[in-house]
Formats: sequence, structure tokens, C-alpha cells
Amino acid sequence: MSKERYEMAPGTEVLVAWSGGIDSATAAELLREAGYRPRALFLDMLDAAPARERAREMAERMGIPLMIEPCHELFRREIIDYTLAEHAAGRTPAPCSRCNPRIKWRLLAETADRMGIRHIATGHYARTATLDGHVCFRRGADAAKDQSYYLWDVPEEIVSRAILPLGGYTKQAVKAGMARRYTGLPTDRESMGVCFTGDSNYEDFLRRHLPVGCLTSGEAVDWRTGAAVGRHEGYGLYTAGQKRGISPIASALNKGGKPMRVVSLDPSRNRVVVSTEEEALSRRTVWLTAWRTVVAPSMLSRYADELEIRVRGIGRNPQKGARITVEPDSRMRIDLSNDSVWAPMPGQPAVFYLNDCVVGGGILDRI
Repeated sequence: MSKERYEMAPGTEVLVAWSGGIDSATAAELLREAGYRPRALFLDMLDAAPARERAREMAERMGIPLMIEPCHELFRREIIDYTLAEHAAGRTPAPCSRCNPRIKWRLLAETADRMGIRHIATGHYARTATLDGHVCFRRGADAAKDQSYYLWDVPEEIVSRAILPLGGYTKQAVKAGMARRYTGLPTDRESMGVCFTGDSNYEDFLRRHLPVGCLTSGEAVDWRTGAAVGRHEGYGLYTAGQKRGISPIASALNKGGKPMRVVSLDPSRNRVVVSTEEEALSRRTVWLTAWRTVVAPSMLSRYADELEIRVRGIGRNPQKGARITVEPDSRMRIDLSNDSVWAPMPGQPAVFYLNDCVVGGGILDRI
């Protein structure tokens, strides 16, 4: 990060979202090196004493003032309860995509306002850019760790205040070099996966917390014929594209040598729709609700040949050629001219990119 990138007076304060791990600590030290005076904010989303202590320890070690904001009730209501409700409804939520605008960035900006601080910073692997007079998030330099997909719903007035010191670095560089140089942290200390699952994986978390009706075994039915071809372990555990967790009936096992994948869920009949055909998982048209765009959708339509849509943070995604229409019921229709979306599910975010800049997105509603 260079001092020229962000105009400021020497010693300008910046409030840094703080976990006590490699990324936030390195971000804070890079800011200090650039002439800022970092202050740290730990959002206590899980009411976790070990995490609070780790945050305090690292802040003290680096000589950075730390504030702790209890927000576990808000996090439970807005993120955990929402996530479970979506799975119970047969949808596939993205908790991090919801948490960023509703918890992390919102509380960071509100706390900074109370402290009289303009600049806010995080350790996200993303960047900012200006596009047609609007400030947008932009993909990070490290394509494998880019987190811009999960930031699509952060309001522009917050994005305009953001500093992202790690956006131009690779995760490998932060772990192997800067973390040891600036903080002395062990390079294996970082958060992985969904934060609220604790020591268990995501599926185990769902098994412990979903209503029993979502976890009751039922039929897996063929996408074309509707005939039963296997059994599932509870529709709440599945999403499109998934192979694991389907027990095929012997006569239906591996048609043509291809595995059965989940196509969609039918909660009302406790069914999981499956297929061995690639065609079943490819969609050229999807509809979004709760959408937002940096500029008017009509303006984005002018860039249809360059506009990308990303439905999963990683994995197979269509290339350029997304055409946008807002329908009378206010849902946004996306037609893909050059490619298709692979294995989309209601509840997932669809994010628009133009020249690597996040210019909007929404929640898949109809496939």
C-alpha cells in the first residue's frame, strides 16, 4: 500500500476490524507504516472468551488501542437464525455475504462515526476502485483468495470510506513474509470456513440445529421422470451440484458411469431431485430478489457483453455476457448469452462484475 493512494494528514486515525489473526494484524501494521494511526475494533459476534483474549493479546503486543463491541445477539438473529431458516426452506444461503453488510461493515462504520473517525479498514483480500464516478469493491490481486464476491451488498457510502491494505497482496505473501515481519504470528493462525460452526463442519452444525423435518430421510427422484432412484438423508443437508449423501437404488446406480448430482430440493414432499445429466444443472436464465446495483440496471445493460455474473465464490461460473431486465414484480431477470450458470440454488447471491469491479448483485429466487 502506498501513501499516495489515500490522501490524508499525517497521523490520521483509521478504525480496523480486528480478529487478532494474521490478516487484521498485518493490515493494521501496513496502515501504520503508511502513516495512519490505527485503532482496532473486535466484533464479539459469538460471545467467545478465547477470541476476545486473543484479540486483546495481539492488540497489546502491537500497541494498538482496542475496543470490543458485543454483538452476539444481533449476529444470532441476523445470520445464524437466517441461515437455518433458509436451509429449512430448501434454499442455500451464503452467511458471509449477509454478515458483511449487516454486521461487520455496518458496525465498523457506526463505531467509527461515534469515535469521529472517517477511515475504516479490514483485512479482506479485495480492493476498491472508481467506476463512472462510483466507488466499488474490486477483485483482490490473489484470485484464489479474492473476497469481493461476499461484499456485493455493502452500501457505497461505506465502500467510499474503506481502506483494504491486503488487496494488492497474495495470501502466501502475507503468511510467509509480512505476518512474521510485522507481528511474529505463527503462519497457521487464520479463520477457515463459516465462523459460527465452532470445531464442527458445516454439515454437522446443520444436523445439530435444523428442525427434525429437514433431517428426515426421503426419496431422491430423477429430474426427467420423477421416478425414485435413491434415498437422501434430509433435504436440509443438500444443495445443487452435490454428489455426496445420495444412496442410489441398485438398478439406478451410475447411469452411463456418471454420478447422480442434486439438481433441486422439494421440501413440501421431502424429496431431492437428482440427475446424471449435465444439462439438468445448467441454467441460462435466473431471477433475483433483494438486488442492488451501483448504477441503474439500464446502464449496466449497455455493458452486457462485458458484464460477468458470479453465482458461487469459487467453482464454475459463466463468462461475460449477462443481460439484465427488471420485471414488473421488481424481480431482476438475468439472461446469459454466452454461457450458463452451473448448479444455481435459490438463496445464493449472484454478483455482477464489470472490469473486475463489483457493480451489483442479488439473491437467486427462481431458477
